[in-house]
Amino acid sequence: MTNPTRPKKFTHSNRLEGSVVAITGAGSGNGKAAALRTGREGASLYISDINAELLEETIGDLKSEGINAQGGIFDAANIDDAPRFVAAVKEAHGRIDVLVNNAGAVKVEPFPNVSEENWDWTMNLNLKGAFFLMQEAAKPMIDQQSGNIVNIASIAGTFGGPTSSPSYAAAKAGLVNLTTVAAAVLAQYTIRVNAIAPGIINTPFHAPVDLAIGQHQLGLSPGEHINTRVGLIPLGRLGEPEDVAATVAFLASEDAAHISGETITVAGAMRSL
Repeated sequence: MTNPTRPKKFTHSNRLEGSVVAITGAGSGNGKAAALRTGREGASLYISDINAELLEETIGDLKSEGINAQGGIFDAANIDDAPRFVAAVKEAHGRIDVLVNNAGAVKVEPFPNVSEENWDWTMNLNLKGAFFLMQEAAKPMIDQQSGNIVNIASIAGTFGGPTSSPSYAAAKAGLVNLTTVAAAVLAQYTIRVNAIAPGIINTPFHAPVDLAIGQHQLGLSPGEHINTRVGLIPLGRLGEPEDVAATVAFLASEDAAHISGETITVAGAMRSL
């Protein structure tokens, strides 16, 4: 998937130096970009993914840049993995300053055909698992009297439209609302909680959408469907993982010290899917 008008290279700082950032689903896409961006800004990292090969590749890329990075295989949909993940972060780095709740996926089914199995799978990964990971990460943050949680939601959860997957849109809407609740509850401990709602981002996340809609329904070539949707974006280009990563780094930093309970849309002025 090409994007000829992709953004210029970002300028990096050391504003996250000394911070420990934990990121789920960091093997590719937005999660990997967030790991690279926060690591380049000085953070030590602990990352997870369910794909061992992608996880190993990301850790290798981080270490090749001199970034202090470790990681492990964890399933964000399995709530039993939440305490194990937070314990692994603390064992590796002694603390957890920032949780980036990034792991998520979609199985495309049209509204009339959404199955209970699809609904439950989507909720477990995108909402239930995200909540219990927030809950576990908040425990050491409360002890520290500081912390930061960034939830990766979706424009589907804020401005869902006719092409949105119903179960995914509902899960991400729940995550947006959960962000405001957690921010209000955890503010007394100097813990900030925000969300990011990406629009159409040029990542492998769109592979099932490309297959189900682009290829099977519309008869397009592999990878072509996402490029046909550029016309929906007023800024005229697909979002890149670096766009999301830059917002993660901002929210994780003291530059956003008085921002909590907010959802920032990163979608090039697009307002629905």
